[in-house]
Amino acid sequence: MDEGPITHPGVPQEVYHRMGKKTFWIFLLERMNAAFVILILAVGLTTVAGQSSLAKTPMGDLSGVAMLAAWAAWAIFLIVFGVSFLVAWLIYANYKYCLGDDSLKIKRGIIDKEEVAIPYRQIQDVDLHRDLTFQMLGLSRLDILTAGREDERKDGDESEGQLPALDKDLAEWLQAELLRRANVQKVTEEK
Repeated sequence: MDEGPITHPGVPQEVYHRMGKKTFWIFLLERMNAAFVILILAVGLTTVAGQSSLAKTPMGDLSGVAMLAAWAAWAIFLIVFGVSFLVAWLIYANYKYCLGDDSLKIKRGIIDKEEVAIPYRQIQDVDLHRDLTFQMLGLSRLDILTAGREDERKDGDESEGQLPALDKDLAEWLQAELLRRANVQKVTEEK
């Protein structure tokens, strides 16, 4: 049995897009906290291991122990950095969006894959957010608020749809396009 893609004329061929290359760096920076702490520890241990005062302690020469601890911290840093890099890459590679005929579709997830379809008729607002880091990188976060979900939101909760990091120009175009499609669909339904 052939499990290829459906190429029937009645089935729409939707194209999913990735967020952009800068998005990967945002995903990586969000997951690097532990690696940065271990890096600081490794640098500190390497600095301490090079001190001559460790050879003259009451417990004997501790420079070998300090050097071993420094090497262990560097090894742990490399492992944590590698895992953080891999996780960030997998999140980036699996976070996609598509402007369909009737809805915006967002696919995300590594193990627990999720696809959210937000009908244009339910979109009430599309917000752009730019913190200082995003402004420096020329990025924006796009939050899509829908009918019925706005009242359920509490401070800190995510909106129903979110594109976490898009190029500033693309985010502004996507915001205008989503609002245009939402308005066109509302006018069509009222007729």
